[in-house]
Amino acid sequence: MKNDMQWPMVLVTLLVGTAALCLTWPQIFPGSGQDNQPNLPNLDRRVTMLQQVDDPVRRDSINGGISAFGRQLDRTLPKDTRIFLSGMIGKDNQSQLGYYYVLRNYLFPRTVAISLDEKPVFHEGWFEGIPCDSPSELQTNGFDLLLRFPTNGSVQAFPLTQKGVPQ
Repeated sequence: MKNDMQWPMVLVTLLVGTAALCLTWPQIFPGSGQDNQPNLPNLDRRVTMLQQVDDPVRRDSINGGISAFGRQLDRTLPKDTRIFLSGMIGKDNQSQLGYYYVLRNYLFPRTVAISLDEKPVFHEGWFEGIPCDSPSELQTNGFDLLLRFPTNGSVQAFPLTQKGVPQ
């Protein structure tokens, strides 16, 4: 009777072990043509490369441009600079919100706004608020720098006051 109870446990253990082996094998021993894939050997090489880069802005530029841009702005803008990101309001612009989240993180404690009244309302992946693209209106409302994000992924910076000019 004891042997009858053990075979399901042995079978489950073999199935779990086989599944684990199938999942880890390509991570440890990647096949050819996987030079840019996020597997363990490639990630290990990337860590070694990044450890050799002392400048955080240069290191971030290797990983992704918006982080490097945010870190560079953090280095060059006064802590009380007020920044407005245009093109973030509305359902059609929800794909742009990643820029807002990254820059809000890197530029803290500065004000980073996406709505003219600075009170955007979040709705399941997009923000409702008062959009603004007018440099003169933003300057009147106390903003120092306007950042526009066209659909091609580049950033256009428009200093509105001397405080918004990166030093």
